[in-house]
Amino acid sequence: MSNVHSLLRRQLKRFFPDREVPADVQALLDAVNAAYHQFDNDRSMLERSLDLSSQELLQANSELRALVGAFPDHILRVQPDGVILDIKGAPSDRSGTWLPGSNFLDTVDVKVRPQVIEALQQVASRQRTVSLELEAGAAPQARFYEARLLPLEASQVLLILRDVTERHYAEQQLRASQMALHEAHRDLERRVAERTAELHRANDDLRRENAERQAAEAARSELEEQLRHAQKMEAIGRLSGGIAHDFNNLLTAIRGYSELLLKELHGSPLRADVEEIFNAANRASTLTGQLLAFSRRQLLSPEILVLNQRVMDISRLLTRLIGEHIAIDLHLASDLWSVRADAAQLEQVLVNLALNARDAMPQGGRLAIETANRDLTAAQAKAFDVAPGRYVELRVRDTGAGIPKDILGRIFEPFFTTKPKGAGTGLGLSMVYGFVKQSGGSINVDSTPGRGTTFSLLLPRTDDASDQAHAPAAAAQEKRGSGTVLIAEDERALRRLSATVLVQAGYRTLEAGDGQQAFEMFTDHSRSIVMVVTDVVMPRMGGIELAGRLRTTHPNLPILFVTGYVEQTDALRESAAGAPVLLKPFSPEALLKAVSGALQGR
Repeated sequence: MSNVHSLLRRQLKRFFPDREVPADVQALLDAVNAAYHQFDNDRSMLERSLDLSSQELLQANSELRALVGAFPDHILRVQPDGVILDIKGAPSDRSGTWLPGSNFLDTVDVKVRPQVIEALQQVASRQRTVSLELEAGAAPQARFYEARLLPLEASQVLLILRDVTERHYAEQQLRASQMALHEAHRDLERRVAERTAELHRANDDLRRENAERQAAEAARSELEEQLRHAQKMEAIGRLSGGIAHDFNNLLTAIRGYSELLLKELHGSPLRADVEEIFNAANRASTLTGQLLAFSRRQLLSPEILVLNQRVMDISRLLTRLIGEHIAIDLHLASDLWSVRADAAQLEQVLVNLALNARDAMPQGGRLAIETANRDLTAAQAKAFDVAPGRYVELRVRDTGAGIPKDILGRIFEPFFTTKPKGAGTGLGLSMVYGFVKQSGGSINVDSTPGRGTTFSLLLPRTDDASDQAHAPAAAAQEKRGSGTVLIAEDERALRRLSATVLVQAGYRTLEAGDGQQAFEMFTDHSRSIVMVVTDVVMPRMGGIELAGRLRTTHPNLPILFVTGYVEQTDALRESAAGAPVLLKPFSPEALLKAVSGALQGR
């Protein structure tokens, strides 16, 4: 620009060599010079600006290239048929496959190739964007990509591929882990369910075992209570039997001497007093009989019985006995089985139960007597404390006041009574208990205060159709005795009575206070002694041992056992080869008949 200004000044000097350049021309020149100077400045600024823009463009292009190069995606410009026109983006091991001019579709897995072809056509023709996933390359170098197809001009397609192979395999592993976790969860749930079921079963078993243990403990407690009760009843029975036995010895002497006196006191004013003594002794014998019945030591005469007939026979007596204010109802089984029992004792049982029912119904009520056949299972028999089998049941039920629970367990104890003093002996139910037990049966009581009481008696069924009770043997013809009878008895009064009765009947007697003394006396007088009358239980030597020692040397010697214990009779007969047994208390006539019978059977 300065060169142009210098050239203009030289040309103007040529036109105005001898004078100054006119002011207007100079002004024009100055204006042109200023314009050129301004233009030069503007050009310099433009050049500097163009130079700066070029640098910025180069910088931006470099940055863009760096950015595209750093971009993790592959950018391909392809035709609709898949031919690659250009490729940019991150370098990869596919650089040798994806080259300009090659076909992108050749690298796509055949399973997804139709889907990619359709996507290229849609993008090129419909100018829409499509996204899909594809697999390129052959296994095991195959890679997985997320593909985004964008429309370009001239029906070209911009294909942006992002390698997601690691993510694909990670997702596969994640899905596999999730499936494994799901299976593990299902297996855990199954195992938890199985374990829970096992715990439920174990809990059920534990509850069942606990219930069984509690039931066993309750059953054991019940059995222990039954055992204690049975032991108590057995102890009371033994005590009662022992008392009755000792008392029978005294009663035998009292009755015997009273009977002997009555024979001598015809017309005497003392006869009435002796009769009172005799009657009192008889009443005392009844009392001891009840004690023996409770202790199961009474002598029974069992026979084949049909309870229905006995109940109907005794019911007429019961009507008068308990009063008309109490109605009697009979409910008797038509096909009742037979039993073997003592008829007299059975009737006494019904009388005792009826009297107890009468006392429980002072204002009147109903007394029901029922019979039935019972075929007891093991569980049912356990409730009655008997063996399973067939029984005949006799029930006596009243509508009276009932029995309180606190005394229900004591009602069978001898001398226990709730009646006023002097109104009863307390032996009625004891006799019932002893008779049933001695007959092989059982008795249960069910009572509710205010609602009445039911006694249930079980007696074993018998299949014996014939009455095996033998008729009593004809009484031995009374005649005077002869010979010497050895009497072995530790109770002095009873020994003296026996000797007196036998002497009055014509016998001679020798008296011994125990078995040892009797054996020594027999040794000294064996030729004159015709028979031996011996008690069973004695000091030093008992009757059974005495009989055994005597029979070793005199096998045909008649021996008569005398005892107050019924349970000893069978053992006595077996041990002494069928020797007769005389039960206490006995009358003088009974003693004479027993001695005469033993001598005749010699």
